[in-house]
Amino acid sequence: MAEDIRALFEKKIKPQKLDRSIGLFGATTIGVGALMGAGIYVLIGAAAKVSGPSVILSYLITGLLAYITTLMYAELSRIIPRSGGGYTYSYNILGSIGGFTTGWFLALGSIFASGLYAIGFAEYAASLTGTALPKDIIKLIAIGITIFIGYVNLRPAKNRKFNIQNWIIWGNVGILLLLIVVSFFHLHMNNAKPAFPFGFHGTLAAISLIYISFFGYQLIANNADEIIEPEKTIPKAMKLSMIISMIIYLLITIGAVLAVPWHKLAASEAPLVLLADEAFGGKGWILISLGGVLASLGALSSTLFSQSRQTYAMGKDRFFPDIMGKLDEKTKQPKMALITGAVLISLVLFFFDLEFIAKAANFCLLFSLLPVSLAMRRVYKKDPSLKPTAKWKYYLPHITLVINLGLLLTLDLVSLAFGQQLALIGALIYFFYSRKREKRGKEGLNIILAEEKKFSFFSRNKVMIPVSNPNTQRALLMLSNTLLSKKGGEILVLAIKNVPAKIDFYEALSGADETLEVIKRSIDEAKKQNIKITPVIRASHTISKGIINVAEEENSNLIIMGFPRLQKNAEPSVTEAVLHSTHTDTLILNLKTTTENFTPKKIGVYIQDSNSLHLMMMCAAAIAEKHQAKIVLLGFLPENYGKRLKSSMDKLILKSLQILNSMALYDISLSVCTDIETELIHLSAELDLLILGKEPEKRQHKNLEESFSFRVSNQSKCSAIIVKSIQPIKKFVQRL
Repeated sequence: MAEDIRALFEKKIKPQKLDRSIGLFGATTIGVGALMGAGIYVLIGAAAKVSGPSVILSYLITGLLAYITTLMYAELSRIIPRSGGGYTYSYNILGSIGGFTTGWFLALGSIFASGLYAIGFAEYAASLTGTALPKDIIKLIAIGITIFIGYVNLRPAKNRKFNIQNWIIWGNVGILLLLIVVSFFHLHMNNAKPAFPFGFHGTLAAISLIYISFFGYQLIANNADEIIEPEKTIPKAMKLSMIISMIIYLLITIGAVLAVPWHKLAASEAPLVLLADEAFGGKGWILISLGGVLASLGALSSTLFSQSRQTYAMGKDRFFPDIMGKLDEKTKQPKMALITGAVLISLVLFFFDLEFIAKAANFCLLFSLLPVSLAMRRVYKKDPSLKPTAKWKYYLPHITLVINLGLLLTLDLVSLAFGQQLALIGALIYFFYSRKREKRGKEGLNIILAEEKKFSFFSRNKVMIPVSNPNTQRALLMLSNTLLSKKGGEILVLAIKNVPAKIDFYEALSGADETLEVIKRSIDEAKKQNIKITPVIRASHTISKGIINVAEEENSNLIIMGFPRLQKNAEPSVTEAVLHSTHTDTLILNLKTTTENFTPKKIGVYIQDSNSLHLMMMCAAAIAEKHQAKIVLLGFLPENYGKRLKSSMDKLILKSLQILNSMALYDISLSVCTDIETELIHLSAELDLLILGKEPEKRQHKNLEESFSFRVSNQSKCSAIIVKSIQPIKKFVQRL
């Protein structure tokens, strides 16, 4: 068993890594695939409608503006060559909220953009059949291809036929180049007149329509962990893919505008079909439909593939559920990130129409660029050594911020309103879910020494035992098992590896032999008592914070700890720190006898108020039933008590009996007392176990040792349990 645990531990502390197998050509292919999507096949007409022949200038300006942002991304990819793209840059430089904001909108933008590409594939695939299919069928085809591409990307990286994607993407480029060459024999310069039928304003208006076509370069950075020499390869691939796409976009636009009158392009939903018919005759639509299929397929594959890497990065940083940040053991792929992406794209396709999806993609992708610009600006301010030698590069973040903010404000009200709703949803997820998880991830690392469990919607009772002292391990295990004997549940045994600041958690755990020995002793002890446990090792900068974080992450219902040693200095004990900050119910066991001799026959429960009454009675009932013990409810009244105070105590005792709901026998002891502390210590000589609640913290109590419950427990003649219970509403609010 010990050897199995060590093997499992060594396996789990080995950081998961993606295989570096993508070179410059593969990285450029990802960028070109995302850039050369179906947008070029349909957006020229929409842009010509608002700008006329000057759409050529619109594409040139848009390409130059996008290239400026590309240079900024390329610079950041050199400084931070890690997967996640814009999300990783913002997270590493701006911190938690900046990283989440960028990642949230990038993930959504990629999902909406993938929906566009999937619909583009379905439309062009249907056009190849020569029949007009209903919209519902088009949607089903789009959902089907999304699921298929997701399945293809799920296969192991070494076995995946990446050449298929190469053929798809470069096949589309080849079709467009062929169309450019042939169309240049059918140019008519008169079609360029008048060049500005709607003025220069129309030229600028077209930019916001076509800018979405220039986003794909950033997806290259999402795959940094799979790219060979990412700090060199990614900047080159970004620039290459953007230059290739810019040239093709510009040449296609020139060919389309000069070969076909612009008003005909504006009136057509498939403007390149008109160009192909002009260049190749009446059968040109076949070539364009094939190109549209390849373009959509390539863009969908590149975007879904890269988006899963960004989701995987956010999962590793704990903004998203842990399962998103794990690689599948067999395929070495972020399986759940890919599946989730494909499912979300399918839902977008099912519920929204094409125009809405396009607007949502535009807003999300534009908004995601804003924090990245701020991140670049901060990099130069914080570390002057990173400032570029070329002065113009220093102003890149300022220029890109103005460009992308300006383009964002040109979007219509529907896009902006929907963007606000997405921002609100993201804020709720961040502040009520992601923020604390990400913070806990920075503070420590959990290693659960058990095989992966199947996901279940039904919660289980969980008792967590932090262990370090071998003398208390057996008693804590027995108490935990006793408390779970009625309802059942799971016992988590936790050992903490204290890690100094700025030390990598995985590195620290590789030398955690002493911590592993603690776990092994607990496993052996549990085996002797026939108790099933789940061992957990936590690497943490502080022991108390590690205990609290594990309790929250594992949704523990109860923490059971041993009684703290008296502190000789002013430093608070681990137990005190846990009691002060935890949002989980807690029991502190002060065992005054050996574990073997702990067979209580008389259990005293000090009834003071209703704060921890429920947990105290549940604890007393479980122990009493196991050992056939009698429960004594201890209540005290002051001298000269009144009728009202007596009535309150009667109600409290009655409530205790209602909670008890047990076969165990009980007595009620209600007496007048001037010094409760002294009386309880005196009565403890007649008891085997005393259970008392942790009183609310008061300012005059500088530490746990000065509290009433600690003094009584420490001086009592019998074993004692201190109970701290948190009300459900308070627990919920505090955890938020």
